[in-house]
Amino acid sequence: MNIRARIPIAAIVIVPLLFVSSGSSAESGEPPRTGYFKVEFSPTVLLGEQGVIDAADILRSDEEIGWQIYVPDNYDATRPAGVVVYVSPTPKGGPPRTWNQPLDDGNLIWIGANNAGNRVAVGKRMFLAMLAPRVLARDYVLDANRIYVAGFSGGGKTASRVSSASPELFRGGIYIAGAEAWGKTTPPPKLDIIRQNYHVFLTGTNDFNERLTRRVYASYKSAGVENCELIVVKRLGHELPGRSVFARAIDYLDSRNSSPEK
Repeated sequence: MNIRARIPIAAIVIVPLLFVSSGSSAESGEPPRTGYFKVEFSPTVLLGEQGVIDAADILRSDEEIGWQIYVPDNYDATRPAGVVVYVSPTPKGGPPRTWNQPLDDGNLIWIGANNAGNRVAVGKRMFLAMLAPRVLARDYVLDANRIYVAGFSGGGKTASRVSSASPELFRGGIYIAGAEAWGKTTPPPKLDIIRQNYHVFLTGTNDFNERLTRRVYASYKSAGVENCELIVVKRLGHELPGRSVFARAIDYLDSRNSSPEK
């Protein structure tokens, strides 16, 4: 897969530089919000005037960009939080309510762009995913070693592209019922970094994308990406898995941080 052919260079170069790991917090003096809520920003607020110019092929300068966010009630700025950036196949970016407990237990903030489903251009969806940690860093202290990207179906395919395009930012990925591999003769330019990250390929025995998911998983392993987990859930169709399976995927990504070589 030629990432640069699918998404403007500005989206690859600019966005990772905007994220300051574990360093930003709210300046208003009020405690940061928790629970489910939505935020909206203009591109200028998030990117600055020059950033808006550089990203003109992706975003209109006058459009409001919205994200659905879930912050555990026990969020504590003294314990930097991990992040799950979600790429949805639908216009809604929020998490299933059944996944609250794994997010709470894992000290993880969820963020997904709204109105960025499968009908939206892939380049824009990738850009918004890369921009999401920047949105959270305005008000929350984040753990740069636990910034993950996840997606379902077409969102899973996009999430796999995001993790390959920006592996310095996203240290792990969960690709649910959808993923994309690289071309046999054109490995991604950041393959060495991708090999250091952790990846979960999740499907079900009744999922029409099971073969695809298995095939992409195998291609990662063939490329020397050893830190991969394949989860196949019995009788699961083309749908999101339950709480325990999601928790298992998160546990695998988090194992990166306890690995001796990391």
